[in-house]
Amino acid sequence: MKRNILLVNVLLAASLLFAACTPAPTAPPPTVAPPTVAPPTVAPPTVAPPTVAPPTVAPPTATTPPKKIRIALFVPVSGNTYEEARQKGAKDEAAKLNAEVTAFAGDYDSLKQINQIQDAIASKNFDALLIHPIDSNAVVPVVQEALKAGLVVVGADSPIGPNPDSLDPYPAGVVAFIGRTGKATGEWLGQAVIKACEGKDPCQVAYLIGMQNLTIDQVRYKNFQDTIKPNPNIKIVAFQEALYRKDKGYQVMQNVFQANPKINVIATSGDQMVLGALQAAQEAGLNDVMFIGNGASKEGCDAVKAGLFYATIADIPYTQGQLLVETAVKALLGDKSFATSVDLNKMSPPLPKDGPVITKDALSQFECQW
Repeated sequence: MKRNILLVNVLLAASLLFAACTPAPTAPPPTVAPPTVAPPTVAPPTVAPPTVAPPTVAPPTATTPPKKIRIALFVPVSGNTYEEARQKGAKDEAAKLNAEVTAFAGDYDSLKQINQIQDAIASKNFDALLIHPIDSNAVVPVVQEALKAGLVVVGADSPIGPNPDSLDPYPAGVVAFIGRTGKATGEWLGQAVIKACEGKDPCQVAYLIGMQNLTIDQVRYKNFQDTIKPNPNIKIVAFQEALYRKDKGYQVMQNVFQANPKINVIATSGDQMVLGALQAAQEAGLNDVMFIGNGASKEGCDAVKAGLFYATIADIPYTQGQLLVETAVKALLGDKSFATSVDLNKMSPPLPKDGPVITKDALSQFECQW
C-alpha cells in the first residue's frame, strides 16, 4: 500500500515536472493591419495668371493724332494737272497723319464755292477747312462763319481778304496762309518777258489769262503790266482768256496769229494755255515766237528742256498740299510749331536757290511737280 502511494507520488511529480518543462502552445500573433498611409497630397503648382502689359498709348502728336481728322479742301476747279498734284500732296500727307481729305471744286463760280463751304459747316462732318478762294473778298463772310463754328481754317494759294498782296492770314482766326500772291508771280512773268524781248524793237507780246474773274489772275496781270511798263519796246498787242486749258489756248491763239502773225512773245498765267499756243504757232509755221509759261508743269519743263519755251515760272502744288494738311493737323492738336505765313515763291528747296523762274539753266535744280 505504501509502495502504491509512493508510485503515485512519483508519477504525479514527474507529471508536474513534464508540464513545467513543456512550453505552452504559442498563440499566432495578432493580425495587425498595416497603418493606412494616405498618399501625399500634392498641391497643384500655382500658376500665376499671365501678366498682360497695358497697351502703350503714345501721347497724341502731329504724326499720331488720337482720331481721324476730317479735312475739306475747297479749290477753284478740278480736272487739271495742277489741282491733281495739289490734292495728291494733301492726301499723301493726310495718310501719314491719320486724316482724310475731301475736295470740293467751285468751277470758277464764287457763289458755288461759298455754298459749298456753308454746306460743309452745316454738315459738321469736318474739323478743318482749306480754302483757295475764287473771289478773295466774297469768301470772307463764310470764312468767319466757319471760325465761329469752331473749325480750323487755313488759306491756300491765293490770299483771302481785301489785300491781294498780303501773305498774312485773314480774317482774324485763320491759323495760316500757304500760297503766293499774284503780285510776285506777275513780276516774275514780267521780268522773263523783258529778257525775252531784249534786242527786239518793237517786241509784240500776247498775254493769255486763265480766268478774268479770279482775284489772283487780276493781280498777276496788273503787276505784269507794271513790271514791263518801263520798257517802251514792249507792246501788249493781244489779251485773251483761255481758262487754264490747252485746247482753249490753242483756239484763241489760232485767231490771234491770223490777226497778227508778227507776235514775238506769248506769256500766260498757266502752262496748259501756252502749250496750246505753241501748237497753234507750230501749225501756222511761226517758229520764232518765244513762249513763257507759268506753273512749271512737267510738259512745260519738257518744253523748256527742248528749247520750245523760253521759261516757265514754277509752282509747287504737291508741296502746297502737304503743307496745308500738316498745318491744319498741327493746329487741331494744339501744336503751334507751324509757320502762319508761307510764301511758296521763296521755298528753296524745292525751288531753285535763285527763285522760281525755270530756264534751261535752272532745270537741273528743280523737279517739276505736276
